[in-house]
Amino acid sequence: MTTEEVKSYLLENFKSLNIVKAEEDMFFMHPNNDKLPFVTILTKDNEYDSFSNLDRNGFFRLNFCMDKETFKSNFGYLTEKKGLEAFINVGIDFTKEDTLLPHPTYGSMNWVCVVNPSEETFMSIVKHLESSFQVLERN
Repeated sequence: MTTEEVKSYLLENFKSLNIVKAEEDMFFMHPNNDKLPFVTILTKDNEYDSFSNLDRNGFFRLNFCMDKETFKSNFGYLTEKKGLEAFINVGIDFTKEDTLLPHPTYGSMNWVCVVNPSEETFMSIVKHLESSFQVLERN
């Protein structure tokens, strides 16, 4: 998928979202939580995060939060560390494409990421997005 396809899907299926852009990066915000993005799309490395080598032409990383239980069932075995960058030195290749991974910086807060998700991978994570969106809609 492309960033535009992901953007279009999110805006068509999650009606309350607003986009905050920082150059080519996109932060999809829900009006009930204007401090923490619902989903982000990063398109380049920056001084805080170059773990996925996004400066390659055509590369982007989709980031979102999932519920704690699902996150733990997928990645809880990888580390006991807490705090920012807890998943950095546990042997994960954050440049790997089309694979759901813990977020390199915010994994300890149940954030996950996918570099260049295929349509199949993206559709497999939509259920997590729908669940998170429903929680936001209730608040």
